[in-house]
Amino acid sequence: MRYGLRVWLVVVSLVLCGSLAMGQLFVAPGPEGTLSVTVTGSADGPADWVEISLSIDGKGATYQEALGVCQEASKAVVDELAALGIPTEDVRLGPPEIGGDMYSQMVMAVPGMEEQAAAARLAVRRSVTVRLAAIDPQTLDEKICQVLDAAADAGATIKAPGPVQQVYSQGGAVVFGVNDPKPLRDKAIANGLAAAKEVAEATAASTGGKLGSIAGVQVSEMEAGYMAMVAAVGLSPKPGLATRNVSLTVTYRIQ
Repeated sequence: MRYGLRVWLVVVSLVLCGSLAMGQLFVAPGPEGTLSVTVTGSADGPADWVEISLSIDGKGATYQEALGVCQEASKAVVDELAALGIPTEDVRLGPPEIGGDMYSQMVMAVPGMEEQAAAARLAVRRSVTVRLAAIDPQTLDEKICQVLDAAADAGATIKAPGPVQQVYSQGGAVVFGVNDPKPLRDKAIANGLAAAKEVAEATAASTGGKLGSIAGVQVSEMEAGYMAMVAAVGLSPKPGLATRNVSLTVTYRIQ
């Protein structure tokens, strides 16, 4: 059977094998006599570690003074976390950034906020990433709050792109990961292939055809920016679980 299939942009959410295959799914004509499906495959599993992203702001009458405030607060944060039993090697400090955060930069352009704008210009910020290697689901929330409280006592805040931050979010303040991502990646690929086959079979049947063998598969990792956008619409990771996402384009022969 030789024909082209044109079905575009169907937004779906399919639960397969206990994991999620989600996002934008595309069905499009491939070379003559074939059908291509693009789908996101996702899998999750128990996390080996959790990382908490914080930031430290130093402000002063001069940049040098602001840098000194930031450096002093950075040392205080490391000391407070060490008191909680977190090794210094599990606390990563980013390089100083002059000018404050995005929110402060926006203040500069608002009429009537000249004083706040001047303070924002004389600010130095640096990021702090705290990794907790041992995760106990029963005490996870309490441990994260202890870290946030200790860091706050030393002058750190949750790292956020704006005034509101979703704590458990992909690309947000708290993220989960595994030491070996390959098993989760393989599972995500398997879930994506299953989702693609289900849609391809239904599409082929609707046109009077029959799905044949796979002619080709393209696999790519999901970009962090895309996953942050997904989290913003309500598909946030589950606390204590690491998530792996891949994009697959599967081309089938049509009989």
